[in-house]
Amino acid sequence: MDRFEALAKDHVEKWVKAWNNHDIETVLTMYSDEIEFSSPKIRVVFPERKSSTVTNKKELEEYWMRALKNFPKLHFIPKQTITQGNLCILEYYAILDERHKTSVIEKFEFQEDGLVKKSSGFYGAEEPIN
Repeated sequence: MDRFEALAKDHVEKWVKAWNNHDIETVLTMYSDEIEFSSPKIRVVFPERKSSTVTNKKELEEYWMRALKNFPKLHFIPKQTITQGNLCILEYYAILDERHKTSVIEKFEFQEDGLVKKSSGFYGAEEPIN
């Protein structure tokens, strides 16, 4: 296992645990101050924005805090992790509430110090939980 594979494995474990504890402060420590995060959900949360990208931790924190307010029972279940060089792809289920889930693919790009410098979220359809 190379350095970035080990980093990605640790990142995913810490990231999922922090999210499932709704510990946004810990999640934010895993990102660079110059983070570039893209998601189609950004314009849903911030309808006044023209861009689906945030470029600093303050905006990222505000986006995530609104997400937790909208989905107070949000919970992630990891499915698969793929690493290549300094990139990590995490596929997981986002359990939104007791009735709905969605498939998510999150792409993380790490900088040399191990912090995420670029990340993107891709979302499948919302589905009922069986």
